[in-house]
Amino acid sequence: MRRSMKVLAVSGTRADWGLLQPVLKLLKDDPRFTLEILVTGQHLMDGSQSLSEINAAGFAVNHLVTLGLSAGDEDEAVCAATGRAIAGVGEVLAQNCYDLMLVLGDRYEILGSVAAALLSKVPVAHIAGGDVTEGAFDDSIRHAITKMSVLHFTTTEEAAARVLQLGETPANVFVTGSPGIDQILAVQRMKRSEFFFSVGLEPEEINFVITLHPATLSSENAVMVYEMLTALEAFPKAGLIFTGSNADPGATELDEVIKSWVKSRDNAVFHASLGSARYFSALQHCDVVLGNSSSGLYEAPSFGIPTVNIGDRQARRVRATSVIDCLPESNDICKAIELALSGNWSTTVNPYGDGKAAQRIVSHLADVADPRAMIHKSFEDKKYE
Repeated sequence: MRRSMKVLAVSGTRADWGLLQPVLKLLKDDPRFTLEILVTGQHLMDGSQSLSEINAAGFAVNHLVTLGLSAGDEDEAVCAATGRAIAGVGEVLAQNCYDLMLVLGDRYEILGSVAAALLSKVPVAHIAGGDVTEGAFDDSIRHAITKMSVLHFTTTEEAAARVLQLGETPANVFVTGSPGIDQILAVQRMKRSEFFFSVGLEPEEINFVITLHPATLSSENAVMVYEMLTALEAFPKAGLIFTGSNADPGATELDEVIKSWVKSRDNAVFHASLGSARYFSALQHCDVVLGNSSSGLYEAPSFGIPTVNIGDRQARRVRATSVIDCLPESNDICKAIELALSGNWSTTVNPYGDGKAAQRIVSHLADVADPRAMIHKSFEDKKYE
């Protein structure tokens, strides 16, 4: 009888945890696998509640790798954090024997973790490779992770084509859809009154959920947040629910500007994180998603809610028809919001799958007889005519 495959899953933010969770639940309950979880990055920053949320969801965290992000989010601090990820994850890999590392996405702490796996001869399975987001350095990180991984679970056919274009073996590239759709179907949403009470906001006739992250290839992030807030002043009777930025360079400045703005307004609240149940409840009970988060493209379309996507952080990522792109300028943002409010988005089709991604991913993992044999990769040359 074949022994169970020992998998180390790595999560660095509330965002990748929400997407990973459906896959990890299946792995945890499947005797063919032995799952351990390593958390790092934003999970371990001062004031973060996500570690307790992971435990509350029924998962045991086996390893903690602190990156020192609470001390600052300047470029230098992020470089140092990436180095700490390599060293810290490398130490965990040296002290334990894993058959496979499982990661999702495109962040620098995941880049460090995967680099440690590569140097430690631990094969990596990567979820959501092949996407394109040309307005952030995540784009380059995502493709680098692809080249250091041996198994690829992509969200769309377009993404799979890009992974193949990077020279990966076709037999190891699988279109599964996004496990974020699985999470939407699995999480029970709150009733409207319960939700708005929980976030401390009296609901208005229209309500927005807003998340603005730094566009990491831009030097104009401060301008972007002020332009967005200026646009929102044109909607004084809207209820505004802001969620915190991720741990990227410049995030602290964005959050502080927003928190200061919110203090003087009765129709606005700020929460560093809502957690999956409250966030999906926000998508169900609000009227517009605003900002530049990937969740506006990945999850929001499943709720028939429009997304006003500001700037180029998500440039070229596959979009549903409910996503309205605009420049990071107040007038353009206002026009996009008005278009969002005037449309009927109830028939929107989410291009990121059918809610069965996790079972596809686990099925493909179970088919791998010896993950470590996959470390020796060949670059598959693409033939051009």
